[in-house]
Amino acid sequence: MPHRFVRRWGGLVAVCSLLEACASTLGREAPRQYALDSLSASCLKNPLYCATVSGREVATGPVQTVGAAVASAAAVGHALSPEMMTSIKEKMKECANNARTEVLSRLKGTFEGLVPKEAECKAMTVDAQGRSVTWAIRLGLEMHEVALACAQAKLGELGLKFSLKPRYRFNRTSKEKSLITPEELAKLLRQGGEELKGTLEPDVVIHTGDPLQVLVVYDFKFRCVNFDQEPVWRTYPPGHRYAGERQGDIYKEAFGPEVHLIGPREGVFW
Repeated sequence: MPHRFVRRWGGLVAVCSLLEACASTLGREAPRQYALDSLSASCLKNPLYCATVSGREVATGPVQTVGAAVASAAAVGHALSPEMMTSIKEKMKECANNARTEVLSRLKGTFEGLVPKEAECKAMTVDAQGRSVTWAIRLGLEMHEVALACAQAKLGELGLKFSLKPRYRFNRTSKEKSLITPEELAKLLRQGGEELKGTLEPDVVIHTGDPLQVLVVYDFKFRCVNFDQEPVWRTYPPGHRYAGERQGDIYKEAFGPEVHLIGPREGVFW
């Protein structure tokens, strides 16, 4: 069974209250990063924002560390069949499409047309927590919430072991990764979240039962405009630990070759 994760905006507000970091650190500030196709770009520059706003699981147990060779060997022993991979892909495509449709449907009449134009994506609005954000960021957040809830249901139906938005440290030199527990996350947030900047947080990780033994990773990307175009991996910004490199390349280095982008309409991309 998957780890339980904190869902929806109400639960997220409760998490912030418990951590005693969100209100004082973020308050009602507007994210400074404008992103046309989701919250991901702002997350890369401000992981504290992502950690307290995006949907996430609540993991249990001690922090684990594993060498890449050990993890790979274990994952091979639990390899998913081609038929299962196809089924998972279809489920993820369905979740992405449903998320975009659901969010835009409940906002019907907000935009000039059925989907927002570029100028509307750049316009400011207020999110569920009362912060001033661009429509691009708000739509990305809300679509991610719907898509993650859908993924939890669909993958559960398939009887898979998975985690939603687990957070990892990754050592590029040793090729080792470790899972950050909620307790450690809370501590890092209280300290300002600076150490979270080099961590990785994919949306969906299907694994052997151990989140460190990864079988396949899916990451949702929602464009605000041109949603029929293939989504692209972010390039990490200057000053980031992985500055100038693509997010997808780092994910593959950390989690293996089965790392995929999921976008509405067009589905899954490699």
